[in-house]
Amino acid sequence: MTQEQVDPVWSAAWQWVQREYDLGSFDAAARAEMTAWLLADPSHRKAYDKAARLWLLAGLVPPASQE
Repeated sequence: MTQEQVDPVWSAAWQWVQREYDLGSFDAAARAEMTAWLLADPSHRKAYDKAARLWLLAGLVPPASQE
């Protein structure tokens, strides 16, 4: 098993990052809910920051060529 499958904080952070980048469904209520989650525990912010960096890095990876 990977860390992501075992750690509920990491799973929640990853879900928040994914939701945040889905601009069609991430409204003010979702942002308020995410902010409350982030403020509830310092480990939430740490996991969120890690997930956000991973999301950014994944977006910088060029797609594999279709040869």
